[in-house]
Amino acid sequence: MAKSVCIIGAGPSGLVAAKTLTHDAPKVTFHVTVFEASHRIGGLWPISKVDDGMVNPNMCVNQSKHTVSFSDFAWDGGKASFPKAWEVGEYLESYRERYGVSVRLGCKVVSTEVVGEVWRVRIREDEEDEKTYDFDHLIIATGFFGKPKIPKIFDGLNVPVWHSSKVRDVKDLLTEGGSKGPASGKNIVVVGGQMSGVETAGSLAFEISSAANTPGIPAFLNPEKYVVCNVVQKPVWVMPLFFPKNPDVEISEGGVITKKKNPSPTILPLDLVNYNLSWRPPGTIQNTSGHVTPEGAQMVHGFMETYIGTDQADLGADLSLTGDIRSEPPLLACSDHYTEFVRHKKIQTISGRVSRASSPNSIEISDSFGNLSQISEIAAIVCATGFDASASLSFLPSDILETLQFSSTSDEFPLALNIHSTISRKVPSLGFVGFYRSPYWGVMEMQARFLSALWSGDAKAAKALEDDVTIDSMLKLRTDPRRAQFPMGDYAYLMESFASILSITRQEPPSTSPDAKTGIVLPPRYLPDSASLEQKNEAKTALEIIDRIFSDSANQGKFVARAVFRALQGIWHLERKISSRLDTFPSGSLSGKASFLPRHPTTKDVEMEYLYFEEGEFRPSWGGTMSAKRSYVYHYSESTDRIDVWFAKSDYKTSDYFFHELEFLISEEKEGELQPWRAKSSHLCIEDLYNVTYEFSFSGTTLAKWTSRYEVKGPKKDYVIENVYMRPI
Repeated sequence: MAKSVCIIGAGPSGLVAAKTLTHDAPKVTFHVTVFEASHRIGGLWPISKVDDGMVNPNMCVNQSKHTVSFSDFAWDGGKASFPKAWEVGEYLESYRERYGVSVRLGCKVVSTEVVGEVWRVRIREDEEDEKTYDFDHLIIATGFFGKPKIPKIFDGLNVPVWHSSKVRDVKDLLTEGGSKGPASGKNIVVVGGQMSGVETAGSLAFEISSAANTPGIPAFLNPEKYVVCNVVQKPVWVMPLFFPKNPDVEISEGGVITKKKNPSPTILPLDLVNYNLSWRPPGTIQNTSGHVTPEGAQMVHGFMETYIGTDQADLGADLSLTGDIRSEPPLLACSDHYTEFVRHKKIQTISGRVSRASSPNSIEISDSFGNLSQISEIAAIVCATGFDASASLSFLPSDILETLQFSSTSDEFPLALNIHSTISRKVPSLGFVGFYRSPYWGVMEMQARFLSALWSGDAKAAKALEDDVTIDSMLKLRTDPRRAQFPMGDYAYLMESFASILSITRQEPPSTSPDAKTGIVLPPRYLPDSASLEQKNEAKTALEIIDRIFSDSANQGKFVARAVFRALQGIWHLERKISSRLDTFPSGSLSGKASFLPRHPTTKDVEMEYLYFEEGEFRPSWGGTMSAKRSYVYHYSESTDRIDVWFAKSDYKTSDYFFHELEFLISEEKEGELQPWRAKSSHLCIEDLYNVTYEFSFSGTTLAKWTSRYEVKGPKKDYVIENVYMRPI
């Protein structure tokens, strides 16, 4: 007789749990019912561009689609590497349809209790009368984001105070959703300096930049006056979404091998670099998360500096990762825009904690030394202060919570659970999928597989649960000052540990040694032998797409244009030399400032756009000086993986006509030489032929320097322009 299983929640964790029990287990092993309180699936993820969730539909994921996926359902190869939230929702809906997962929508679970050997689940459907059902097993897949936390310290302020999960755009924030006019202040304060804090601050600064630098009426009044103030307790490494695969190279100098920065690395989505199994020592993979030793911290800090390309001291003391902090557990965040907005003074970082609201529109900050500072003229406050997981467990009875050693004050481990937060030996009929901070989709799938195996009577799964001794260390981590930012963040360890328990053999190339560990941790590499032909084909498709990405990155420079485009953002010191061969056209030099200002695309089929604006003093060869300024519009689209440049109209903002497109060149390596990435273009503008060459020198993810050279020939033109761009000191 089939065992009845109740799954609470139809987000990624609930859907993969339901699919695993109904599709992957032997037929009639389980009868599954999924209750979802809302009227759609997806959980946090909206399933359309219409905003009805806790995640902005237009927010991009911070792991690529190759990690935000399940093993047996490939993404469309044409989707961007980092899809938007609504596209993730579409993926989930397609996954549900493909595997026939049935969900009872609009059914809120109000209580559960153990009666004899069954779980009695009480639900309320569409606000009608409550109904009760009995199940053999219960899976909690409600997620870790129960209730947004907003500190009460802000209660006395007379400005909007929102949680980061509510923020969609600046105008909405400043006007309390359109219910009132904006406050008179200029500072938008984001409290919190980890993942959501950095993402939110970067997003708000982008919205401000776009409003200020887009032609036409701005989305909100006086956008240029606003500054984002980010209150951070400690410096955080800020990772862009694409990483160099080979940031350093070994060079032989006089017979001595030395490491130097690679000015022309190959580029990949950051998770296709970070989750590399070959970096792990031989033998069984050990957990590197949880408690972080000083030596472990130093290793991660060193890794981040190598791959990002800087210790961030150039961004100011509040983000500098130098000195004693290199022995402390590192903090990581992802944002393509944040660091250059800091350099451009559009984001101001302030170290410390909010100690009190000192007036209706001011707050006081206390730093680690007890020094006080104040942020005044506040227009709004955004709290990137996390979530209370308690609301996700409100239906569990008090005796079960007590058995599971529930702690309302533990943000990381509110429950004491075995097998990587999947189950408790004390309550073996109750399972959890995705109930930890920032769960990986591959790990959710493994948790579901473990529960399926355990409840199907698998002896190896039962033995693993019997022998598990991780709860004591988990409980210690609740108060450990050296706890990792993500205590369950070692993706490779979690996947390999589950694979061992479940006897899943990771896919390796045919000629690989059985003990070898190669390549990247990816869900489709961990498919059980019992998978159907359909599932194996889906995994094969996903891996073929990823193999092409690695090949195109190595051989065709794929994503170099994307990395260059991101690294151009912000302000540059510009030195220009003009050498004319005609007396009628002046030679001379220019010193000035160039700015790449991010904004929402103003053209269809474009994913990223800058307004380029430069101004400076031009010194013609015949003497004197004059002010000079010009503007262009730069585009990038992943579908073409190209950067193109357009002239701007006389308003210095509106795109006019095409100028040229950059073609990146694949050069042969020369021993002992470090060459930058080069690009070229040739374009006829009316009667004048422009031949353009570029050189971009990387240091990790950052551009240390770049140059461009224009050779212009026409009926009345014959000159060369040489530009050198350096970050201002």
